Amino acid sequence: MKKLNFRKLLLFYGSFVLIITSGMVYQGCSELDNSVTLAPEIRTHLVGWSNPSSANFHGIYIRTNNWNLSGCKTCHGGDYSGGTSGASCLGCHNGSGGPESCNLCHGNSQHIYPPKSLNNDSLETDRGVGVHDHHLNPNTNVRYSAQVRCVSCHKTVNSFSDPVHIQNTNNTATIFFDSLALNVLPGDTIVPNPVYDPVTNKCSNVYCHGNFKNGNRGFEPVFNNPESVVCGSCHGNATTGNPTPGTNGNILPPHYSFMTSQTCYICHGSVINSQGQIFNQNLHLNGVINY
Repeated sequence: MKKLNFRKLLLFYGSFVLIITSGMVYQGCSELDNSVTLAPEIRTHLVGWSNPSSANFHGIYIRTNNWNLSGCKTCHGGDYSGGTSGASCLGCHNGSGGPESCNLCHGNSQHIYPPKSLNNDSLETDRGVGVHDHHLNPNTNVRYSAQVRCVSCHKTVNSFSDPVHIQNTNNTATIFFDSLALNVLPGDTIVPNPVYDPVTNKCSNVYCHGNFKNGNRGFEPVFNNPESVVCGSCHGNATTGNPTPGTNGNILPPHYSFMTSQTCYICHGSVINSQGQIFNQNLHLNGVINY
């Protein structure tokens, strides 16, 4: 009987001690949990990766890594729709080609030529912008000549990964002049040898700017300085602005020294008016002489 009471007493006190101990442990763990600093979230990209104003913006990273998108495809898939990451790039890059869309890096929603340039600049003084707009804009009020094609100065690009697309690591385009710059007018015997100097940003020996019969063959326009070309720069006298063509300062028939920009219309009325204004840009520098 005494053994039975002892067992009951031992069971009672044992249970009491167990309850008290459990409560203390629970209370201690609760206090410990409240003071624990959670481990930081694991991130694949740096903070600011999707923020254009951040130094960690992914556009800056891609530009400084020579526009290499292979790393992006590793996680986001060959078509950038998610891949193993499950995160699609096409939500923001929803244009044709996604992140490989032409006007994502240069141009805007209307066209693929600058502005903007690769460094997101829009000023004509930036060599990546220059006078692209004056050459390629469909609006004749912006151009001074026939509309130039991209392939007039650059090789044809068929895809983002085309070997002729990104050819160097200094973010400068490779210039390759086509038939327009090489054009030879009737009666001329000199074939232009066009050259672009990436240091001075000058074009030289191009048909488009004076290398033609009775033109100013030595003229070198500066691509990122629109003011470097005035009426008379390519043919005539740039100082006076008189566009009457001549050779080494000598004006020969059918042009005469009394002619000015206000008399050009007599023979070239389909291009220029009596006020000396070019009203039909499509017939100016189009590879032929329009009478």
